[in-house]
Amino acid sequence: MNQLPSTQQLRYFVRVAESLSFRKAAEACSVSQSAISGAIRDLETCLDVQLLERSKRKVKLTREGEALLAQARDIFERLASLRYVADAMRGPLVGGLRIGVIPTIAPFLLPDVVGPLHNEFPQLELSVIEDLTPRLLEALRRGEIECAIVALPYDLGDLASKFLFSDPLYVALPASKGKPRRAALSSAALKKEKLLLLQDGHCLKDQALAACRMTDSPTLTAFRASSLMTLARMVERGEGVTFVPKMAVSVFEGCLNQVDFLPLKDAGAKREICLCWRKDSYRREGIERFGDFLVRQVRPM
Repeated sequence: MNQLPSTQQLRYFVRVAESLSFRKAAEACSVSQSAISGAIRDLETCLDVQLLERSKRKVKLTREGEALLAQARDIFERLASLRYVADAMRGPLVGGLRIGVIPTIAPFLLPDVVGPLHNEFPQLELSVIEDLTPRLLEALRRGEIECAIVALPYDLGDLASKFLFSDPLYVALPASKGKPRRAALSSAALKKEKLLLLQDGHCLKDQALAACRMTDSPTLTAFRASSLMTLARMVERGEGVTFVPKMAVSVFEGCLNQVDFLPLKDAGAKREICLCWRKDSYRREGIERFGDFLVRQVRPM
């Protein structure tokens, strides 16, 4: 191999590999199909391997092509991170900050803090990824994001963390029409109800069941979903009850008329919201300041 691949060749290859279409790749890159084809031929010649199987009807990655796709993505992620390193040199909360937030926190926390955050740190550019806790922590360790907002209890391993606030657990249940509304609900009362749960992978489900000393099983519920709003709407239709974090209650009360939200009586029926990051992160000073800002904005919940 006499020369290294160019970033343009790799970029064109990634576009084709992800879409499996030269036409779509050309449109995405705003170039001609012949330019895309020529660049990938040059890339294959440079590496002395066949990356794509081409026919009139379809494009398919070879084994070598699949391996190169993973490497090319990693290269572009590392190139993108150069900007964040440069930003960090300009100041702790200047430029881009890539954060991960779990879906049972993001829609109820971020809308209230993003505006004040921009007012206090006008040079900060926030980029948010919503995903489940295991995938966010994996992305954090790989350096794809700088920090993550997650809920405990959860094993964070070797990551540094900062406690932000406690988020008590509530139960959403069909409104008690014509009856006095109860002040709170015990986990014992829930055992008589049909529970609607988040799907596996959502830590809120596991945290709520653990707080109520319940064990997940196929017979525990007849309905599962990946969205709290979906579950709350099912409650409104009288299909059962579900667990909701306190931070979501005011949002749901504004759009659901036939649902009561009652706190759980049980001690420990809460989750601890924290910010976590890599201990060796070059952005740790800025991340810690970001955590201090969140504490000031959110407490008390």
